Amino acid sequence: MNPLSAPATLHHVLLALVFVATLLLVLAAGAWLLDFLSPRRRRLAAIAASANVAADGDAGESSFTVRVAEPLAQLLLPVEDWQHSQLRRRLVQAGLREPQALSLYLAAKLMLGLGLPLLAGALLLATGWLAAQPLPSLAAVAVVAAAGFFAPNLYLLHRAELRQQHIAESFPDGLDLLVVCVEAGLGLDAAIQRVGRELEHSHPVLAEEFGLLSLELRAGRARDAALTGLAERSGVDDIRAFVSILVQTQHFGTSIAHALREQANDLRLVRMQRAREKAGKLPVKLIFPIMAFIFPAMFLVLLGPAVIRIFVAIISRGSH
Repeated sequence: MNPLSAPATLHHVLLALVFVATLLLVLAAGAWLLDFLSPRRRRLAAIAASANVAADGDAGESSFTVRVAEPLAQLLLPVEDWQHSQLRRRLVQAGLREPQALSLYLAAKLMLGLGLPLLAGALLLATGWLAAQPLPSLAAVAVVAAAGFFAPNLYLLHRAELRQQHIAESFPDGLDLLVVCVEAGLGLDAAIQRVGRELEHSHPVLAEEFGLLSLELRAGRARDAALTGLAERSGVDDIRAFVSILVQTQHFGTSIAHALREQANDLRLVRMQRAREKAGKLPVKLIFPIMAFIFPAMFLVLLGPAVIRIFVAIISRGSH
């Protein structure tokens, strides 16, 4: 063997080892990167992160509820059984079914009713208005206190009305799906469960109500009581009519599919009439923005040059 070829052979061996080591390193990095970016790993990481965030949020919320909200809520807690009170019905219709909803609601009323007037009084005292105008300042503080105390009521009313509007707009579609399921051979309980699953993405509020109704029926609650609970939770007239029809159908033993079909046709007609009513009100509603924004611009464009010419002519005549 030529002794001069030994360094060359060793050089080639080293190059081969470096190539193999680099290839293994690249393959290991690629495998780790593919595993790190895999949809399964990302989904598991997202689920774990959401679970941790939910646990931290629940812990913080429960701590705030126990330490602050519940002691303040005891001052305004209704004397009667609040589970059957009007306040409970309003909270449920607004979609607030959590156990701490009442405590947070009453605590918000008390904190806003006391905190906002204190801030307003401090601001008036710092600016000197309280000493200069005591009666108007006290009246302003009283108005701020009343506004802070009744602000949660307005929020609850707005939330309930918005939720009822969503349910009323989506209920005809849900009833059509329910008619299709019943006429296809499904029972009423199975049809309600299927419609609740189908409406999860398009109409989540109605799907939540149908899902809760399905859970109550599967838990063994009487159908009349479960349907009545649906009507009370929603507060929508169309669902009350739907519930009354189902209860009467069950009592008299008539065809559920035929009753649902007639109710769906009536709701479809009512929805068309509501759409026509809104379309009829549209020209009247457009008068105010037209008068406030469009007419001034039109007058400026049409009469502006004439006014400028008249003004220039008056000035020129006065100078002569």
